[in-house]
Amino acid sequence: MALAQTTTVLTYDANGNRISKQIKGSSPYPTVTASPEAVAPSQPSTLLASGCTGGSIQWQPLNQAGSQIVVNPAATTQYTAQCVVQGCANNGFAKQTVTVINCPTVSLTVTANPTLVKYGQSVNLFASGCNNGTVSWSSGNVGSPTITSIYGAATIFTATCKSLYCPDLGTGTVVVGGQTGCLPGDVLITKQNGAWSDASTWVCGRMPTSSDIVYISHQVTLYVNASGTGTSGYAKFIIQGRDGTLIYDNLSKIIIPQN
Repeated sequence: MALAQTTTVLTYDANGNRISKQIKGSSPYPTVTASPEAVAPSQPSTLLASGCTGGSIQWQPLNQAGSQIVVNPAATTQYTAQCVVQGCANNGFAKQTVTVINCPTVSLTVTANPTLVKYGQSVNLFASGCNNGTVSWSSGNVGSPTITSIYGAATIFTATCKSLYCPDLGTGTVVVGGQTGCLPGDVLITKQNGAWSDASTWVCGRMPTSSDIVYISHQVTLYVNASGTGTSGYAKFIIQGRDGTLIYDNLSKIIIPQN
């Protein structure tokens, strides 16, 4: 930051006699930063100006006021922050350029292996074509290949190719099917809303036991018993899906054995 400056202007006649004296002042010169300094077209960058003591910041070419603003340039743009102080003839200023990077479009090929598994089993996800970026998956995984578990009859996985300044270079999707089962080791899943203790709530027509991994995709309630006290359910492990809800009535609880 440069401090406020003053300039003294002296005027003389033809004989060298001073006929006037004028002192002109400038406001402080601010410091300006951009975060980030480079963006994809129309993506945001935050401009911050500091050091305008006793004044206010005016931005050009936007004609906006404030020490901090957000810009969305479509092309590389230079911004000027002027420090406006009442009574100063000249405004101190600083410039900052935000560079716009044109993002190429890539074609992603997305596959899964296998494409049909039982609930709880894992699949490998692959995305090719993102040569100068990073693959980000809708499941939260990053990179290719990556491994994820399947809970759902049909799960859509979307891969997005991203780079430092380009959030979406291209996308691709793949669908993985999930099968239910009632054999030992299969994940026990809900069939409909209902009571934990009601066999019809579960696809396999039975209550979970302490050896079952349980997947909840409906609203399941543990009700009080006839005496008005809480009931207990059992499971080895519980996974709640996006639409799954567990409601505990009174002092009801689920007991999960400690390994």
